[in-house]
Amino acid sequence: MDTAEVMGVDAAEGRGKDWFINLYDDNYRMLLAYARRRVDGQPADEVVSETFLVAWRRRDEVPEGYERAWLFGVARNTILTAVRSARRLIRLRGRIRSATPPAWADSPPEVTDRASALLPALRSLREADRELLMLVAWEEMSHAEIGEAMGISSNAVAIRVHRARKRLEDRMNALSGH
Repeated sequence: MDTAEVMGVDAAEGRGKDWFINLYDDNYRMLLAYARRRVDGQPADEVVSETFLVAWRRRDEVPEGYERAWLFGVARNTILTAVRSARRLIRLRGRIRSATPPAWADSPPEVTDRASALLPALRSLREADRELLMLVAWEEMSHAEIGEAMGISSNAVAIRVHRARKRLEDRMNALSGH
């Protein structure tokens, strides 16, 4: 099996490894400069990486003679998507910060040591863990909804929530003396 077959490319199409290497060499620096003028640092590198990934996956759709323009269009769409995701995340964080704590946050004095450890334990978690737990408990959002808001899969949310709950439990046990 040759390289073209391994990469899933029909060498006769002319859109194989050599085509891609030339496309990359001819356009990488211009795309990176374009992305850096619109987003900072690491996100610019990610935009360019995503652009070339799309180019490879959709190589049969790249119009001959207009490769550069097509790449810039993909980069532009990638940047717009990233900006929308960042805005959603900022709005979500703002909603979380301004959320009214549930009624149980002001616990009556007869609450057990364990229950009284909940809020201090929650406050001691990393912001990311606290945010996930509050979205699940206070905002009653599903893992799919949280995943959409954060730009990750619902499975990733489920895993992160499970781990955050474990860290919360450990902190509560430490604070309540268990």
